[in-house]
Amino acid sequence: MVKLYYRFDKHSFITKDLKDYKYLGKGHSGQVYLMPNGRVIKIFKDKDTCREEYNILKAVERSPHFPKVYAVGDHYMIRDYVSGVNIEDYINPITLDQRFVNNIVNLSEELKGLGFKKIEMRFPHVFVQKDGNLMLIDPRESFKKKIPYPISFIKSLKKIGLAGRFFKILKEERPDVNWR
Repeated sequence: MVKLYYRFDKHSFITKDLKDYKYLGKGHSGQVYLMPNGRVIKIFKDKDTCREEYNILKAVERSPHFPKVYAVGDHYMIRDYVSGVNIEDYINPITLDQRFVNNIVNLSEELKGLGFKKIEMRFPHVFVQKDGNLMLIDPRESFKKKIPYPISFIKSLKKIGLAGRFFKILKEERPDVNWR
């Protein structure tokens, strides 16, 4: 297990052990680094958030839509690296097709089947794999907060002018799904 020595100031984590790790990015909860072994370490600002995310990922470890987790500490978690293309970089009028819409609906149905109350897919947290399947990272408050369909996803589609196309395909492919 990796032993971390860190301190947190208002700007960033300073961690001696991360000098050989590649910085991948940061979000609301913390920072993510690629480790030399190909896994990632996510360092959290808050230990309760760390434990909650770890517990969620352990609960869904059989799902192909989430990274596998390996270890957890007070402020860090080690999990699989999620490759692919983030939806923000992937989505455009050409890639927004029937297969993509069906994959989004299938992912939302899987979340419900896993017992999630928060059926949410924010653009920065969804990665499209080479085979078109979707991977979801950062499943915060999945069993607590009630969001019945991917509201942030739809808002993001509206911002980039693709909501109309998405709903047209959704109506054709899955008339049983009502996300409006």
